[in-house]
Amino acid sequence: MRNKIASHSGVPTPTARAGSQQGHVSLVGAGPGDPQLITLKALRALQSADVILHDQLVSAEVLALAPTHVERIDVGKKGYGRACRQSDINALMVGLASAGRRVVRLKAGDPLMFGRLDEEIAALENAGIGYTVVPGISAAQGAASALGIGLTRRRGARRFQAITGHAADGRLPDDFDWAGLADPKATTAVYMPKATLGTLCTELQRRGLVASHPAVAIFNATRPDQHVVVASIATLPERTAAAPGDGPCIILIGATPVLPLHHAVAHVAQAAIP
Repeated sequence: MRNKIASHSGVPTPTARAGSQQGHVSLVGAGPGDPQLITLKALRALQSADVILHDQLVSAEVLALAPTHVERIDVGKKGYGRACRQSDINALMVGLASAGRRVVRLKAGDPLMFGRLDEEIAALENAGIGYTVVPGISAAQGAASALGIGLTRRRGARRFQAITGHAADGRLPDDFDWAGLADPKATTAVYMPKATLGTLCTELQRRGLVASHPAVAIFNATRPDQHVVVASIATLPERTAAAPGDGPCIILIGATPVLPLHHAVAHVAQAAIP
């Protein structure tokens, strides 16, 4: 098994297969981490690939579903750390497919959710490369199912919404619909929340959401090392910051676990909600 990292200064040189025609790119959702949550279509794409371009958040167990001879290239991005530029990823996909290879662009969760799918599709279409989109179970769905939380409830949360915790400058996006986010009848999933969670929770209270409104932080959702912090929006930032580990985190605002916690999760830091 070979592993490469596309660097800021360039990308690995594509190698053509003998006698091959133009290749194809499959933009595939890997699901939240549990390999049993990957779709059959995604599994078939992995098993027929020549090369996989994967994010850092794709679990090792999911990558192991591909045959050992398939080349793996880490093109992951990590907030405020080393990252592969999107332009490099686009160039790598186009170059490998142009060289006749079957490429799987493997993204954690669902590529339709904050996965820069539109940018990668635009690059492929501009280059005349054929592609397929394979959706995956999102991090929000995986986290909610592991906790026994309904993202919508007939007598409670009638609306589900998903937001990103930061814009390109690392701050909260300045175009949020704050009235919608502060709606107590909505469940809100916050992706990539760590750096701005304190500001978000403070602003939600300022916009009218009560301090005792429930929220849950889920680290490494659906994986063996899943860790959950149950709190309120007033206490969630401090308790999330104190949580052990540094895995991917998603926040569900307006959600409270309904299954017995020992059935739902391996490790839970639970606090009384005021």
